[in-house]
Amino acid sequence: MNDDTNGAEGSETEVTNMNTSATENPATDAGTDSQDFIASNIELADEGPCRKRLKITISQETVSSELETNFRQLKNSVMLPGFRQGKVPLAILKKRFNDQVQEDVREDLKRRSVEEQFEAADYKPLGFPEFENVEFSADKPFTFEAVFDVQPTFELPEYKNIEIDSEVVPVEDADVAAEVDRICEQSATLEPLEVGQQAEGDFAVVDIDLQVEGESIFSKSEVVMKIGDDFIDSMEISGLSKDLAGAAQDATFEKSVEVPQDFPEAEHREKSGSIHLTVRDAKKMVTPELDEEFLGRLGVESEEDLRNKVREGMEGRRIAEENTRQEDLLSEKVADSVEMELPESMISRRKDSLVRNKIMEMMREGASEEDASAEAEKDEEMGKQARLELVRIFVLDKIADEEKVFVTEDEVVQRLQAIASTYQRPLEEVLEQYRSGGMIPELRNGMKREKVKQLLRKKAKVSGS
Repeated sequence: MNDDTNGAEGSETEVTNMNTSATENPATDAGTDSQDFIASNIELADEGPCRKRLKITISQETVSSELETNFRQLKNSVMLPGFRQGKVPLAILKKRFNDQVQEDVREDLKRRSVEEQFEAADYKPLGFPEFENVEFSADKPFTFEAVFDVQPTFELPEYKNIEIDSEVVPVEDADVAAEVDRICEQSATLEPLEVGQQAEGDFAVVDIDLQVEGESIFSKSEVVMKIGDDFIDSMEISGLSKDLAGAAQDATFEKSVEVPQDFPEAEHREKSGSIHLTVRDAKKMVTPELDEEFLGRLGVESEEDLRNKVREGMEGRRIAEENTRQEDLLSEKVADSVEMELPESMISRRKDSLVRNKIMEMMREGASEEDASAEAEKDEEMGKQARLELVRIFVLDKIADEEKVFVTEDEVVQRLQAIASTYQRPLEEVLEQYRSGGMIPELRNGMKREKVKQLLRKKAKVSGS
């Protein structure tokens, strides 16, 4: 999927609620009675756009009670030399395990007290909080602060009956013919050709030897080169095709070259050198005829049957591509009409993800990590793109809530099955990877947004379709 809002294969800053049971109940007011909460005092303050700070106090009595409970549970389970299980004196346990028990209680109280605030809040927390100013001891109230992002609040614009034009391109006979030719070429084979008869479009089999200052730095035998492509790997060799066309057996050529910048040995990169070629053989590409044998291998009964199936496939792909284009356009139209504040921390994380993706893409295209990083970091559009993507995510999610769009367990399993089939891996292995990596919610959210985009298309007014 090439849309970052779609979820599984690409979204590294997925927007998720820390606690999905957050409701629309009134939030606890700053400094007010905390009902039956663990915390004895709660203060809530804004930290900026869509970012809040909870200041939580838990009474010393609660801390003492939790510590005592944990030590008694430990007493029932721990075994120490010289004592039967359940008979170790509490004083010994407190001396030996005090630090560990205090840490366990501290972390448990932090988690539980924050979760219960989130469950009762009228805001929807995103991600996990950052904890600051944590002060914990057995004989004092426990105080800490939790800083976290919250889902932005905004009004949905009208998202039904949006007018757009269909741009689906009809499949012409020439398109079908070109696709049939491509299918034949995929089954083409290299066949022997008398050396000296090779021309443009044929292939020469050569031995190559790359030299710098008379020293061989790379050699390889029986390299198959297409005549007409004046390149060996990333080295452009002017006039090479002209030399190879019609060349005799064992003919040799020497051409000036510049060693490419991605050459494995760094000391030779971008140096002037020469490449020596010796012609050993010639080949020609032979495509199969559309005869009964080849048509049978393709699973069709006749050439007409093949062309009909090709046309159906091309029409289906073009319709699918047009549907995707319309869905992307509609989601952009809706999102672009929304004004919302976003937490800077979230935009920054999304931008970092986009930068990492761009670096990886540039490295796949041959750039060094240093050059790719420098280029990606200075791209001023990354911040804008990060914000646009996040706005789209929030808008699609709110439409999903409005329209009661959801993804079933069966649909998740079917998607995982498709992923497993694509990568030729067992479903159980893929399922375990997604579960252990915590990627199931991200996958589900992406699928939900796909459904919303499809809903936008179905509710749009599409002309020319």
